[in-house]
Amino acid sequence: MSSSSQLPLDAFPAWARLNDVTLAGIELQHVDGKGCGFVVSKELQVVQEYAKVDSNFKQLLEVVGHKSVRIDAMLYLLCHLIHSRRGQPTSRGITSTPWTEYVRFLPRSIPTPTMWSEPERLLLNGTSLEAALSAKLSALANEFDELRAQTEAMPFWDALLWEHGTASLDDWVLVDAWYRSRCLELPQIGDAMVPGLDMVNHSGSPSAYYEVDGNADVVLYARPDCAASCGREVAISYGENKSAAEMLFSYGFVDRHSTARNLALPLDPFPDDPLAKAKVHVFGGPRTVRVTQDDQRLEWQSPFVYLMCLNEEDGLEFRLLQDTEGERQLRLLWQGSDMTDRATDLEALIQNHPLCQVFRLRAVAVVHERIETQLARIKGGPSDDELQPLMAAGLLREECIAAARTLREVETCVLEAAAEALESEKSTLLAHDHVVAYLGSVEDGRNDEAPLETTPNEEEDDFS
Repeated sequence: MSSSSQLPLDAFPAWARLNDVTLAGIELQHVDGKGCGFVVSKELQVVQEYAKVDSNFKQLLEVVGHKSVRIDAMLYLLCHLIHSRRGQPTSRGITSTPWTEYVRFLPRSIPTPTMWSEPERLLLNGTSLEAALSAKLSALANEFDELRAQTEAMPFWDALLWEHGTASLDDWVLVDAWYRSRCLELPQIGDAMVPGLDMVNHSGSPSAYYEVDGNADVVLYARPDCAASCGREVAISYGENKSAAEMLFSYGFVDRHSTARNLALPLDPFPDDPLAKAKVHVFGGPRTVRVTQDDQRLEWQSPFVYLMCLNEEDGLEFRLLQDTEGERQLRLLWQGSDMTDRATDLEALIQNHPLCQVFRLRAVAVVHERIETQLARIKGGPSDDELQPLMAAGLLREECIAAARTLREVETCVLEAAAEALESEKSTLLAHDHVVAYLGSVEDGRNDEAPLETTPNEEEDDFS
């Protein structure tokens, strides 16, 4: 890609004036450690509207789009990214819009882990991002392959995207990073990228906030309790409760000053559970355990772990039932009642069961083991001495090492606190009367089932 494909920041005011973006007392500048951002100085339905103007893009949306806001936005960004590289307009290009020029202000290197090199991604091994990053990269590759397969037979899009190898997987990863790192949740509108506003950086102590006014325009306001001195960066909050992993995954940095201490880990069904596939099918949602820590307590939530730990002898069963249209459906039954629609609510459903504390103990034991496994992996990461040769060889960037190190520190603290809390909860449950009685009955049952080793004389005795 030629260096001229990205515009300098001093060209932004001209673009803003031409496209009705009002900059009142702020200007776009380079901000140390953050790329670009707004500092104090003395459309949102764009995809669908664009489809009404450009018939080729409308055709693309009909074939590939309308799956999600994200996919539609990424298609739009990809088209304008490719178009912005072509230099002078041609008869085979797409219709130019202000976005065509705007994407030339956007950085081509985003610090999100999806854009890290393979050696840099290894820095995240043992963190909660390891599995999430692998799944994300696989999903992006599948999306790109599907896009290519569906558009190669369309003459216009084949010529624009594929004929000369113009579009690449790296481009698709880039527009995904643009979308995730710049998308905002707008009240009454939903997810959207707002030109200009997406240049505003994050701060744990934000000096500004945004709202949608009565004209459906997005307006950036100074917080009334913040003094906006000249030269101070204008910043908003990207989310007070987002975990360190979420911040790094979406925005490419970890806020060291954030008080949010939480993480999510994937849970796999027991490999020897004959009902595992049925449980996964019925559950449908994310199979994770989320741990949250604050100054007062540590909590964990995992709807799936209760489904994992319940079995047929407890009153859990699956049935194939036929609906009114003749289709067969897999249904989940608990204590004889159909609870398929409440598969994520089993923790509440077991509250009145005599073995509730036993079920809770099973869940705690599973989560505790998962936490201990993760803690061992995260502590087994490479040391600074081991990373030094890779840095010297130019294989690792310092900012990636720093971000991964901060994530490890945050998650290690949460995992250690979780392991301690779960061990304590497990001990408490093991002392519960119902649990003691249940474990005693299980042990008695095992003893009754054990074959007796007898002698000829013992066989003659009558134990009736």
